[in-house]
Amino acid sequence: MWFNQETTSERLMRQVRERASDVAHALPDVEVEAVDAARALGWASLAIGAVELIAPQHVENLLGLPHDKERQGAIRALGVRELGHGLNILGADDDEPNAQLASAVWARVAGDVLDTVCLGKASHYTKAPGQFMAVSAMVAAIGIADLWCAAKLSGEA
Repeated sequence: MWFNQETTSERLMRQVRERASDVAHALPDVEVEAVDAARALGWASLAIGAVELIAPQHVENLLGLPHDKERQGAIRALGVRELGHGLNILGADDDEPNAQLASAVWARVAGDVLDTVCLGKASHYTKAPGQFMAVSAMVAAIGIADLWCAAKLSGEA
């Protein structure tokens, strides 16, 4: 029946979760507790979100993009989303892995997908490709950390 069919977003998240285990197994076994990593990612979200919300022109400069009011509005919206991720992670109950914390970090993974799409679009407009690649590499590294942490918290690693 049509109401039992998987939506596109559900299918995408299922595929991301399936790949998370592969990524987590490919990374070296690091002695970092998943909850501690999640908390660090929560603080990183607050910092990134604050910069995106308060100084979108600085984000444009980092990416080598010309200033554009519409783009700055989109960057601010991404900042609000990032702040929400941080508050969700840091507000999770308990100091042990739990479903609330795992869901909060999986939401960051979904945000990483959105960030990657936005970077792909913005790459066409950069005037500083080297800077753009460096920032994109940092975003990718944070995405891998998010994926590792989400997999660990979900018991999939």
